[in-house]
Order: sequence, then structure tokens, then C-alpha cells
Amino acid sequence: MQGGLHVRNYVIFAMSVSLLAVAVQAANEAILIFGGDEHDVFLGCLNCAETDPNSVWNESSKFGWVNNYGVWNEYGQYGGKYGSHSACNEYTSNPPILVDREGNSYGYLGINPYKAGSVCSSSGVEQVCRALRVMCAHAG
Repeated sequence: MQGGLHVRNYVIFAMSVSLLAVAVQAANEAILIFGGDEHDVFLGCLNCAETDPNSVWNESSKFGWVNNYGVWNEYGQYGGKYGSHSACNEYTSNPPILVDREGNSYGYLGINPYKAGSVCSSSGVEQVCRALRVMCAHAG
């Protein structure tokens, strides 16, 4: 972690995720993240408790955002700036997708503003996009 700045950004992102859950009326549903060509690679739970082993907020989990050896590491295909399926690649056309356990989609977790349905597209959630950009900038 990079001290107070990183913790603050982490909290902002967590609060923004809460806003996303309210925006999609899924506050009681787990929002899961899947990536890969067919979105068949599980990448964690976005709104699960920090203690949940599948939570992106669990630092010791392989799904933890700040785990340098996990699926979201800055050099990997899901958390790196250049990964073809990365939430942090502003040019990718295939970022991770957000779904509930029934398979209902809540959009794409990616900073590409031109990807329809992305949290950073014109129809996205501005607060979540801003927080995701901060998290991507301070990853690793």
C-alpha cells in the first residue's frame, strides 16, 4: 500500500461501488466480476465483505485488488494498463463484466469511455468510473 493516499482511494472506490449497487438496484445481490474472451474467468466479488475469500477488498485473496500476485496485478491481463481484458486498459474492447448470480449484467468494469455499457462510457456511473481510474493509476 502507498499509505494514506492509497487507503483514501480504496475507500472512494468502495463507496462508489456502493453507489453502483444502488444504481442497479442490486444492493442485496452479489455483484460478480468475470473476464476473458467469453467472460468465463471468475475475477472476484465486487460488493462482498472484505473478509470474503472471493472479495476484491480482501487483500490476502487472489481476487484482492491490492494483492500484487492476484488476478488484478498491474502486469496481468485484468488489472494492467495493457492487458487485452483489463479493467485498466483504456483501449480494450473486452473488459471484465459485472453480473449477479442469476447472470443479469450490470455493465463492464473498464475505463474505456468508448466501450458501450462500461462504467466509464457516456451511460456509465461517473463516480464509479472516476474511482476506478484512481485505483488503476495507483495499482501495484
